[in-house]
Amino acid sequence: MFLKAVANFVRKFFFLINILFALYSLLVYQLVFSANIQHWIGGFLMLSFPLVLLGNLFFVIFWTLGRSFKALLSLALLLMTWSIKDRTLKLGLKDRAEGRADVSLLSYNIMYADYGNYLGHAPGKAAPARNDDEAAKGISETAVSFQADIKCFQEFYNDEKIFEFDLIRRTAVKNPYYVYMHSEKGNDRGKGAIGLATFSRYPIIRKEEMYWPTNNNGLLATDIVVNGDTIRVINFQLKSMGIRVNKMFDGSHKLNKKETRTVLSQLKNGFSERGNEVGILETWISRSPYPVIVAGDLNELPYGYAYGKLRRLLDNSFEEAGRGFGFTYHKILSFLRIDNQFYDPKRFKVVRFNTLHEFKYSDHYPIYGEYEIR
Repeated sequence: MFLKAVANFVRKFFFLINILFALYSLLVYQLVFSANIQHWIGGFLMLSFPLVLLGNLFFVIFWTLGRSFKALLSLALLLMTWSIKDRTLKLGLKDRAEGRADVSLLSYNIMYADYGNYLGHAPGKAAPARNDDEAAKGISETAVSFQADIKCFQEFYNDEKIFEFDLIRRTAVKNPYYVYMHSEKGNDRGKGAIGLATFSRYPIIRKEEMYWPTNNNGLLATDIVVNGDTIRVINFQLKSMGIRVNKMFDGSHKLNKKETRTVLSQLKNGFSERGNEVGILETWISRSPYPVIVAGDLNELPYGYAYGKLRRLLDNSFEEAGRGFGFTYHKILSFLRIDNQFYDPKRFKVVRFNTLHEFKYSDHYPIYGEYEIR
């Protein structure tokens, strides 16, 4: 009798936790679906969306194993996210390619071509014991040789004196029209860390840029004439999430409280800054006289404020033609999809979209899309 009473109390208490978690889930859902709260607190809540999904899945399994109808509560909460399921996982059993492709686009955060490791050290820092040129050579070869009509690079680097970093000249052999962001004094000649660069096989007739000093982030718009049709491609990189997991733990794998506070502070600032930056990007998209493709490093999960705002204006290429989870980050926390291509569905149709996981040189994977111009 006593054991039965204890078991009954535990079940009731556990269901209370389930109800509280359900209320939290509804709050997070409201933020993710509406994308109308820019505050950093909302950013942290939206960041927890994957954990909310896992938590509700856990409750469904727990109550189902206990043969309880209480499983229906969390099951209903999971079903509520069905309309945005493609932001998390895109299922496809056959080739989705349909129609012809008029233009192809590669977007790639090349991590400044890993020049610091190649040279043995970043400028102004002590050199490590040995140089490492594997990543730099891989990034360089991928950026130059991969076939695409338009190439949008983030964290671009150029040094004409070193072959691996002579990226402007080498990339322009097949994509002769190019522009890059003038991220610092002297970069009108394309030297050092540039930030954003766009190369095209088709003529570029206009450029507009906006530079944000932090990590060379910004916007770079180009008007490109593709077989008689003018399109606008906006290459972008928003404020970094600031997650440095490797620095949050010391050599004994204990949590570094000071570094953890720094990461949380950077996350907080990142939510606020990305909100402002995506507002400017929205304006650029809305005022464009030409059909728009937006490509680059969002530095945010597909459940955040910035992603939600862009998704109101444009379709996402991964959601329409991708497969799997589409993770684009290659270092610690490799379960993140933060690189994206968006497009105007009234003027474009995405024919193919791939996350190129075979290219493991940068801390980001390249993403590649092919589009039909309607």
